[in-house]
Amino acid sequence: MANNYAYLLDGKAYLNITNRCQNACSFCIRNTGDGVCGVPLWLDREPTVDEVLTAVKALNGEFSEVVYCGYGEPTENLTVLTSTARELKKLGYKLRLNTNGLGSAAAGRDISAELRDFDVISVSLNNHTAEKYLRITNSVFGPKAFDEVVAFALSCKRQGLNVVFTVVDVIGDSDVAECKALCDKLGIPLRVRQYVADNYNNRKGV
Repeated sequence: MANNYAYLLDGKAYLNITNRCQNACSFCIRNTGDGVCGVPLWLDREPTVDEVLTAVKALNGEFSEVVYCGYGEPTENLTVLTSTARELKKLGYKLRLNTNGLGSAAAGRDISAELRDFDVISVSLNNHTAEKYLRITNSVFGPKAFDEVVAFALSCKRQGLNVVFTVVDVIGDSDVAECKALCDKLGIPLRVRQYVADNYNNRKGV
C-alpha cells in the first residue's frame, strides 16, 4: 500500500497522519470511499515527523494553508502532530487543525497548550446536546463525549487560540440554529459545512 501523508484540495495542503479516531460519525466520508480527490488515504502505518515534512515539501509549496485533516483524528498521533506543526510554522506556513475535540479526553490531560503553533483550531461540534451528538458520532467516550468537546474548545480559547466550531448541514436547520445559539453563548464562532457525498472527487486533487 502506498501511504499518502499529504494531498492537495482547493489550493490547500492536507496532512493525513493517522487513521485512528474515537468517533464513527454517520456522515463521515470514510463511509463512502477510500480517499479524497482520488487519493487513497487508508494507511498501513503512521508517518514519522520526517516523512510528513518530506510529503509537504513534495507538494512544491503550491498551497495557501496546511490543514491537518486526513482519514483519522490528528490528535491521535499527537507527537507527530505537534512536532511537524512546530517545524512547518518555522517555515512560515499558516496552520489549521481539524479535530473532533476529543484529544484531551484521549490523552488524559489538557493538550490545548501543545497546539499553540496552529493559527486555527476547527472543532467538530456535530450537534447541540450530548444525546444528539452521540447519536451522530457513536463516540467511544459515550454520553460524556459532548462535554469533553466543549471543554476542549473552551480550553483552547483560554490559551488565546483561534477556535471555531463546525457542524455539517445534514443535521437540519433547527439543530443548526440551536448549535448557533450554543456557540454564541460560549463565545466561539460556528461554521456550517456542506455535506460532500462524493469525497471531493469532482475537485482538483494531486
